[in-house]
Amino acid sequence: MTAGTLRIGLTAGNLPFPNTPPNEGFEGRRFVGYQIYDGLFRWNTWQGDTVPEPELALAESFTISEDKLTWTFKLRQDVVFHDGTTFDADDTVFQFRRIKDRDFEYYDANLASTNGSAAAAIVGWEKIDQYTIAITTNAPNAFLPYDLTYIYFPSPEVVMRVGNDDYIKEATGTGPFKMTRYVDGQVMELEAFEEYWDGRPSLDKIVLLPMPEAATRLAALQAGDIDWAELPPPDSMALLEAGGFQIFLKEYPHVITYQLNTYEGSPLSDVRVRQALNYAADREGASILVNGVGFPASQYMYPGHPWFDEAWEGYTYDPDKAKALLAEAGYADGLSLSMIYPTGGSGNMFPGPMNEKLKQDFAAVGIELDLIPIEWNNILTALREGFANPAWAEYDMSYISLAPVAPTGFRSYIGAYIPPNGCCNQSGYTTPATDALFFQAQETFDKAEQDRLLKEFHSTMMKDAPVLVTIHDLNLRVMSPRVKGFVQPQSWFVDLRKVWIDE
Repeated sequence: MTAGTLRIGLTAGNLPFPNTPPNEGFEGRRFVGYQIYDGLFRWNTWQGDTVPEPELALAESFTISEDKLTWTFKLRQDVVFHDGTTFDADDTVFQFRRIKDRDFEYYDANLASTNGSAAAAIVGWEKIDQYTIAITTNAPNAFLPYDLTYIYFPSPEVVMRVGNDDYIKEATGTGPFKMTRYVDGQVMELEAFEEYWDGRPSLDKIVLLPMPEAATRLAALQAGDIDWAELPPPDSMALLEAGGFQIFLKEYPHVITYQLNTYEGSPLSDVRVRQALNYAADREGASILVNGVGFPASQYMYPGHPWFDEAWEGYTYDPDKAKALLAEAGYADGLSLSMIYPTGGSGNMFPGPMNEKLKQDFAAVGIELDLIPIEWNNILTALREGFANPAWAEYDMSYISLAPVAPTGFRSYIGAYIPPNGCCNQSGYTTPATDALFFQAQETFDKAEQDRLLKEFHSTMMKDAPVLVTIHDLNLRVMSPRVKGFVQPQSWFVDLRKVWIDE
């Protein structure tokens, strides 16, 4: 079936810049990044039965050297950019130089930062022939396919013609949809790319509309102004279901987190205080507050996930234990903390009421929490720059939704990724034990053993509590009954290639 225009109401406060990668968090990647661009790998989000893994995209095959340091990729030979130019090894080299080579004419410091985690392990690249490229890593790295799902390839011809600063006005990739209209703050239109290497998508067009207020997304859906609403108000689900709308919910790796400042000078440098925060949070109450579109998070990962530790109960709601830990740490008379949070944005659910609830929970154990709202993209900047940066050092906590869809998500708690040397260990947390477990997993190519190590890392890290977790999101989205062919994956990302509109 080939038909229709799909209109989507985003949670973002603005349209994602269509750069490589887009801004506005993972919502920018979901609706812009993976539509306009391809990587050497992509996620197999066309299915919903398992947590998606990387599958080959612009690369059609690869080999790994005996020392596990060099990956040699054969590229597809039938790929063209939206501007009609042919994709080959030179184009991959061009983008790696934009990200990693400070002496390159088209080096982009912003892209170096936003690709910092994904590209950190890559220390070399070489064109072997027109359709073969070799990538070298600084150590054996079984996680490289995950990283390469995040590195997108733009048309070098467009970059060179318009320059880095103006590139987003003419963003051009090899993806299933091409950008045909972009009005900052208002609308982005993506049309089906007829020459897409993996077949023309079913939709004719996607229209993206920023709608940061949940009530606005609900009203637009009910009025027929959009066909797809990300995260409408949770108390509207019964009304929407009665109206014939399609409601999608599914477990997937996505958790509401509070990154904790572990640096000296913050009360949270004491592990007992960090653990107290985790015991002070009433997760059941928070889940009721959001009407069941999320469920309590006792650990960073959820039950049933291979990295969840069934042998540890995790953090339960235990105010008495929280008070005892605070007293043991010298805060029997209470303490004051400050927290930055976004008012909306990609995956953040309902931060206003959720944080007021947490403030009440903290008050019950003697903690005064000062809530400081800031813009979503500034929250992302704080994540990349970390609490050691003078701009953020005065704060003790930062609210941010994170999607650990890959083991690379655990780099947020690894010493090598503490800013400014890496991205994105905001809290500054590191221990020899957890760092060793992570890098053992990263250098392990046997999946079962890798999962065992990641489970141990996850459990050990959570007991040290560099992060407070409260809710596992269920990825609520609601669609018109006219939307057909959509599969709700166990992922933050989605596949829109087979979606169509019943006119």
